[in-house]
Amino acid sequence: METFILDTTALTEARLKKLFKAKNMEEVVRRVARLLMEARLTLNSRFYMTPSTSSELRRILLGQDVSLDAVKELMAWITVKAPDKLSMKIPARVFSEYVSDIRRRLYKGLRVAEAAVKKAARECVGNEECLGETVKDLRERYREATRKGLVDSVEDLDTILLALELKAIIVTSDLGIKKLSEQLGIIVLDPEDFVYMLERMIRGVRRVEGAEKQ
Repeated sequence: METFILDTTALTEARLKKLFKAKNMEEVVRRVARLLMEARLTLNSRFYMTPSTSSELRRILLGQDVSLDAVKELMAWITVKAPDKLSMKIPARVFSEYVSDIRRRLYKGLRVAEAAVKKAARECVGNEECLGETVKDLRERYREATRKGLVDSVEDLDTILLALELKAIIVTSDLGIKKLSEQLGIIVLDPEDFVYMLERMIRGVRRVEGAEKQ
Protein backbone atom coordinates (compact mmCIF):
# COMPACT_ATOMS: atom_id res chain seq x y z
CA MET A 1 0.00 0.00 0.00
CA GLU A 2 1.39 3.38 -1.05
CA THR A 3 0.49 6.71 0.52
CA PHE A 4 0.47 9.86 -1.60
CA ILE A 5 0.27 13.54 -0.70
CA LEU A 6 -1.28 15.60 -3.50
CA ASP A 7 -0.21 19.16 -4.22
CA THR A 8 -2.49 21.47 -6.21
CA THR A 9 -0.37 20.81 -9.32
CA ALA A 10 -1.28 17.12 -9.08
CA LEU A 11 -4.63 18.27 -10.53
CA THR A 12 -3.87 21.59 -12.23
CA GLU A 13 -0.73 20.63 -14.20
CA ALA A 14 -1.48 21.67 -17.80
CA ARG A 15 0.02 18.48 -19.25
CA LEU A 16 -2.75 16.39 -17.69
CA LYS A 17 -5.31 17.81 -20.09
CA LYS A 18 -3.24 16.53 -23.01
CA LEU A 19 -2.54 13.23 -21.27
CA PHE A 20 -6.25 12.53 -20.74
CA LYS A 21 -7.19 14.09 -24.11
CA ALA A 22 -9.63 16.21 -22.12
CA LYS A 23 -11.49 19.22 -23.46
CA ASN A 24 -11.50 21.07 -20.15
CA MET A 25 -10.58 20.90 -16.46
CA GLU A 26 -13.92 19.31 -15.61
CA GLU A 27 -12.91 16.21 -17.59
CA VAL A 28 -9.45 16.16 -16.02
CA VAL A 29 -10.90 16.29 -12.51
CA ARG A 30 -13.38 13.50 -13.19
CA ARG A 31 -10.70 11.32 -14.79
CA VAL A 32 -8.37 11.80 -11.83
CA ALA A 33 -11.23 11.11 -9.41
CA ARG A 34 -11.96 7.81 -11.18
CA LEU A 35 -8.26 6.91 -11.15
CA LEU A 36 -8.01 7.56 -7.41
CA MET A 37 -11.12 5.45 -6.82
CA GLU A 38 -9.70 2.54 -8.81
CA ALA A 39 -6.33 2.80 -7.07
CA ARG A 40 -8.00 2.90 -3.66
CA LEU A 41 -10.16 -0.16 -4.38
CA THR A 42 -7.61 -2.13 -6.39
CA LEU A 43 -4.25 -1.21 -4.84
CA ASN A 44 -5.44 0.02 -1.43
CA SER A 45 -3.55 3.26 -2.09
CA ARG A 46 -4.19 6.22 0.20
CA PHE A 47 -4.40 9.83 -0.92
CA TYR A 48 -4.02 12.84 1.36
CA MET A 49 -4.13 16.60 1.05
CA THR A 50 -3.58 19.29 3.66
CA PRO A 51 -6.44 21.63 4.62
CA SER A 52 -4.64 24.65 3.13
CA THR A 53 -3.99 22.82 -0.14
CA SER A 54 -7.55 21.51 -0.25
CA SER A 55 -8.95 25.03 0.10
CA GLU A 56 -6.57 26.39 -2.51
CA LEU A 57 -7.39 23.59 -4.97
CA ARG A 58 -11.14 24.02 -4.52
CA ARG A 59 -10.80 27.76 -5.17
CA ILE A 60 -8.71 27.17 -8.32
CA LEU A 61 -11.00 24.49 -9.75
CA LEU A 62 -14.22 26.41 -9.15
CA GLY A 63 -12.53 29.46 -10.67
CA GLN A 64 -11.90 27.40 -13.82
CA ASP A 65 -15.60 26.50 -14.09
CA VAL A 66 -15.22 22.97 -12.71
CA SER A 67 -18.58 21.95 -11.24
CA LEU A 68 -18.98 21.55 -7.49
CA ASP A 69 -20.19 17.99 -8.15
CA ALA A 70 -16.88 17.12 -9.87
CA VAL A 71 -14.88 18.64 -7.02
CA LYS A 72 -16.86 16.61 -4.47
CA GLU A 73 -16.34 13.46 -6.56
CA LEU A 74 -12.60 14.07 -6.45
CA MET A 75 -12.41 14.90 -2.75
CA ALA A 76 -14.40 11.78 -1.84
CA TRP A 77 -11.18 9.79 -2.38
CA ILE A 78 -8.81 12.23 -0.70
CA THR A 79 -8.33 12.46 3.05
CA VAL A 80 -7.77 16.01 4.27
CA LYS A 81 -5.28 16.08 7.15
CA ALA A 82 -3.12 18.76 8.74
CA PRO A 83 0.51 17.90 9.56
CA ASP A 84 1.46 17.49 13.21
CA LYS A 85 3.67 20.56 13.46
CA LEU A 86 4.12 20.34 17.24
CA SER A 87 6.10 17.08 17.22
CA MET A 88 7.76 17.45 13.80
CA LYS A 89 11.56 17.65 13.69
CA ILE A 90 13.47 19.19 10.77
CA PRO A 91 17.26 18.64 10.46
CA ALA A 92 19.16 21.81 11.39
CA ARG A 93 21.32 21.46 8.26
CA VAL A 94 18.27 21.67 6.00
CA PHE A 95 16.98 24.74 7.83
CA SER A 96 20.43 26.38 7.66
CA GLU A 97 20.67 25.76 3.89
CA TYR A 98 17.15 27.13 3.44
CA VAL A 99 18.01 30.39 5.23
CA SER A 100 21.24 30.71 3.22
CA ASP A 101 19.28 30.21 0.01
CA ILE A 102 16.81 32.95 0.96
CA ARG A 103 19.69 35.33 1.71
CA ARG A 104 21.27 34.66 -1.70
CA ARG A 105 17.95 35.18 -3.42
CA LEU A 106 17.27 38.48 -1.65
CA TYR A 107 20.68 39.78 -2.71
CA LYS A 108 20.02 38.67 -6.29
CA GLY A 109 16.62 40.37 -6.17
CA LEU A 110 18.27 43.57 -4.98
CA ARG A 111 20.65 43.50 -7.93
CA VAL A 112 17.71 43.01 -10.31
CA ALA A 113 15.91 46.01 -8.78
CA GLU A 114 19.03 48.18 -9.00
CA ALA A 115 19.48 47.34 -12.68
CA ALA A 116 15.84 48.21 -13.39
CA VAL A 117 16.14 51.59 -11.63
CA LYS A 118 19.29 52.45 -13.58
CA LYS A 119 17.63 51.47 -16.86
CA ALA A 120 14.55 53.59 -16.07
CA ALA A 121 16.70 56.61 -15.19
CA ARG A 122 18.74 56.17 -18.36
CA GLU A 123 16.09 55.31 -20.92
CA CYS A 124 12.60 56.08 -19.61
CA VAL A 125 12.60 59.71 -18.50
CA GLY A 126 9.29 61.16 -19.71
CA ASN A 127 8.37 57.91 -21.48
CA GLU A 128 5.46 56.20 -19.74
CA GLU A 129 5.46 53.23 -22.13
CA CYS A 130 9.15 52.55 -21.50
CA LEU A 131 8.61 52.87 -17.74
CA GLY A 132 5.69 50.43 -17.84
CA GLU A 133 7.74 47.85 -19.77
CA THR A 134 10.63 48.26 -17.32
CA VAL A 135 8.37 47.71 -14.32
CA LYS A 136 6.83 44.62 -15.96
CA ASP A 137 10.29 43.23 -16.69
CA LEU A 138 11.36 44.00 -13.11
CA ARG A 139 8.45 42.03 -11.68
CA GLU A 140 9.19 38.99 -13.83
CA ARG A 141 12.94 39.00 -13.18
CA TYR A 142 12.49 39.70 -9.45
CA ARG A 143 10.08 36.79 -9.12
CA GLU A 144 12.49 34.55 -11.04
CA ALA A 145 15.35 35.57 -8.75
CA THR A 146 13.59 35.32 -5.41
CA ARG A 147 10.81 32.71 -5.71
CA LYS A 148 11.50 30.13 -8.44
CA GLY A 149 12.45 26.80 -6.87
CA LEU A 150 11.71 28.02 -3.34
CA VAL A 151 9.05 26.91 -0.87
CA ASP A 152 7.37 30.24 -0.19
CA SER A 153 3.84 29.38 0.92
CA VAL A 154 2.10 27.69 3.84
CA GLU A 155 0.41 25.29 1.40
CA ASP A 156 3.74 24.03 0.04
CA LEU A 157 5.35 23.68 3.46
CA ASP A 158 2.35 21.85 4.92
CA THR A 159 2.48 19.38 2.02
CA ILE A 160 6.12 18.57 2.76
CA LEU A 161 5.54 18.26 6.51
CA LEU A 162 2.59 15.90 6.01
CA ALA A 163 4.69 13.73 3.68
CA LEU A 164 7.39 13.56 6.35
CA GLU A 165 4.86 12.62 9.01
CA LEU A 166 3.17 9.89 6.95
CA LYS A 167 6.34 8.75 5.12
CA ALA A 168 4.44 9.38 1.91
CA ILE A 169 5.17 10.20 -1.72
CA ILE A 170 4.47 13.77 -2.86
CA VAL A 171 2.78 14.33 -6.23
CA THR A 172 3.75 17.75 -7.58
CA SER A 173 5.39 19.66 -10.42
CA ASP A 174 6.37 22.54 -8.12
CA LEU A 175 10.15 23.07 -8.22
CA GLY A 176 10.35 24.44 -4.68
CA ILE A 177 8.56 21.45 -3.19
CA LYS A 178 10.73 19.08 -5.23
CA LYS A 179 13.96 20.70 -4.09
CA LEU A 180 13.19 20.76 -0.36
CA SER A 181 11.65 17.27 -0.49
CA GLU A 182 14.82 15.85 -2.02
CA GLN A 183 16.86 17.39 0.80
CA LEU A 184 14.58 15.67 3.33
CA GLY A 185 14.65 12.31 1.55
CA ILE A 186 11.02 12.45 0.41
CA ILE A 187 10.09 10.72 -2.85
CA VAL A 188 8.48 13.08 -5.38
CA LEU A 189 6.42 12.09 -8.43
CA ASP A 190 5.55 14.34 -11.34
CA PRO A 191 1.76 14.38 -11.99
CA GLU A 192 2.18 12.68 -15.38
CA ASP A 193 4.37 9.94 -13.90
CA PHE A 194 1.86 9.52 -11.07
CA VAL A 195 -1.01 8.91 -13.49
CA TYR A 196 1.10 6.59 -15.63
CA MET A 197 2.22 4.54 -12.61
CA LEU A 198 -1.27 4.12 -11.14
CA GLU A 199 -2.77 3.13 -14.49
CA ARG A 200 -0.11 0.47 -15.09
CA MET A 201 -0.32 -0.91 -11.56
CA ILE A 202 -4.12 -1.17 -11.74
CA ARG A 203 -3.92 -2.95 -15.09
CA GLY A 204 -1.28 -5.30 -13.72
CA VAL A 205 -3.41 -6.29 -10.73
CA ARG A 206 -6.46 -6.85 -12.94
CA ARG A 207 -4.48 -9.06 -15.32
CA VAL A 208 -3.25 -11.17 -12.42
CA GLU A 209 -6.78 -11.46 -11.00
CA GLY A 210 -8.11 -12.39 -14.43
CA ALA A 211 -5.46 -15.08 -14.88
CA GLU A 212 -6.22 -16.56 -11.48
CA LYS A 213 -9.90 -16.88 -12.34
CA GLN A 214 -9.18 -18.86 -15.51
